[in-house]
Amino acid sequence: MHNQPQSSSASLFPTLAKERENVEPNVSVVIPCYNEEGFIGEALSKLANQYNHEHFEIIVVDGRSEDGTRKVVEEFKRRFPGLSVTLIDNPARNIPTALNLGAAAARGSIVARMDAHAAPSPGYIRRCVEVLRQENTGVVGMPCLVRPGADTLMAQAIAGAVSHPFGIGDAKYRLSEGGPLQEAVDTVAFSCFRKALWQGLDGFNESLLTNEDYDFNYRVRLGGQQVILDRSGHCDYFARSTLKDLASQYARYGFWKAHMLKLHPRSVRLRHLVAPAFILSLAVLALSGLAWKPAWWLLLGEVAVYLLCALGAGWQAAQKKEKGFMITSLMPLVFMTIHLSWGLSFFHGLLRRR
Repeated sequence: MHNQPQSSSASLFPTLAKERENVEPNVSVVIPCYNEEGFIGEALSKLANQYNHEHFEIIVVDGRSEDGTRKVVEEFKRRFPGLSVTLIDNPARNIPTALNLGAAAARGSIVARMDAHAAPSPGYIRRCVEVLRQENTGVVGMPCLVRPGADTLMAQAIAGAVSHPFGIGDAKYRLSEGGPLQEAVDTVAFSCFRKALWQGLDGFNESLLTNEDYDFNYRVRLGGQQVILDRSGHCDYFARSTLKDLASQYARYGFWKAHMLKLHPRSVRLRHLVAPAFILSLAVLALSGLAWKPAWWLLLGEVAVYLLCALGAGWQAAQKKEKGFMITSLMPLVFMTIHLSWGLSFFHGLLRRR
């Protein structure tokens, strides 16, 4: 597929004959992965009975994993001999390339983009296929319920932070509570779409090593179709379990979000700018204090307010959990890791050419 997205136009979308209600379309699930021995097994198990095996296939696009990922996939194939499971190589070891390789190999007319860290609820795939029949629907996904990636207090704190508005803003697919059964949104995480739509958009943009799904969904919306969030099910997503991994993840998000916004400036949302604005305000006050001492008091006040808000959000996220007080005490550190990693790398991405 081409690396650069095409310009927006309704002509991007080929004319699609609506599937007859009594015909079951073929569905291909595409899972990019690399060194996911600890998670890929559960993801596959939760997908196994999502759809009629005669019309269903799973394509695992592996970046030549160096752990036991491939053995787990092969064992799964032996457990479900009636289900088509294909393992293909992704030498590039990045997600958009994996998605394009998988979609190109897909035999189904509908592609479901999943993740090794995600486990869909029963009926997820079938429900998405049903919603795709609705008029003017291009992409369908469901909320992510974030689960701890390990049985530690830090992992529980991270899971709480990345599913709370103070941590991730108003991304509706991360905020599963409340809202109508269906609504049009700007993006979803683990989505279903027609292969013809993917072809019409020239695939995922391989120049964006992260945010490729947001870019894809934005181009879908530019072409006049809707991205639908359906709340009749969900997808469990296992968050990172250490601050180091969390910082690395959100540094990637921030860096590539900056490049995404260079490509599509009109796609910007307020949540994309909050962390960079926070970083900028800290830097401005710190430097201003060199010439105007009260600026340092303002800086101290801003940090104090931030920490109080982080504690409040942390308590809100952790109060129903066992050892909630201990988890709450970790939340400011987790929120700070998210915001600093994302904000600093966003500026890095703005200043650096791809």
